[in-house]
Amino acid sequence: MHENPFVEPVPAFRDQRGVSLAEAVVAIGIFGIALLALNTMLISTVRMSEMTKDLTAARFLASHRLEQIMNARYQDGDRDAWRNPSDPCTDIDEVTAAVFPDEDYGEVDILNGTKFTFENCAAVPDIKSAGVKFTRADYPSNAQGDYDYYVNHEQYSKFRREVYIIDSADYSDAIDNVYLQGLSRNSKDSVVVETSTPTSDNPATNYVRYILVRVKWKDSQGEMHHVTYSTEKVFYIPAS
Repeated sequence: MHENPFVEPVPAFRDQRGVSLAEAVVAIGIFGIALLALNTMLISTVRMSEMTKDLTAARFLASHRLEQIMNARYQDGDRDAWRNPSDPCTDIDEVTAAVFPDEDYGEVDILNGTKFTFENCAAVPDIKSAGVKFTRADYPSNAQGDYDYYVNHEQYSKFRREVYIIDSADYSDAIDNVYLQGLSRNSKDSVVVETSTPTSDNPATNYVRYILVRVKWKDSQGEMHHVTYSTEKVFYIPAS
């Protein structure tokens, strides 16, 4: 039998070696380090996503409540630049803790503050006197009610929403700054009011409310976070 002259013979490698145990261990170690780094990055990404989602919801809840308060009536009917709580028909004050109550964890509902109890005067009807918190019973007992309840209530169960109302009439000096100090999980925080001697440029006033809305929550790692929004509500004096 003759060999085909056109076919190149395959050389035999008698000196071939496999992967040693040490090389295999080193390769597995490098692969494990890469997996650990990937896992750490994945955990960090998940936490960042959770934080972004919670922060967006907290900002929405704070601005939602602040918008409701900004649209509330706070009026001086007898034009004396002084709020008279004993005469709600003259001095209308809807910017109160009763109308905008604090909401604990599991109580936050974006319909809170739209369901009120009212008092009426002959000339001024529908003066808000208290805010009523929504519960599951306020939603229809059907699939749509279940959905609406989740959208408006259940998805905010991890948040606590607080309203702070500071009345300038309680201070004889000019108020320069109002802010919250501390972060208590289950109760309201300390209000700090910085004042100074009144001047012509910075006079003391008795018809301004300083409003702060703080939303708190705890993340999956047990760390507390908060978002705080603030505004001023000036006593409105109707034209004579």
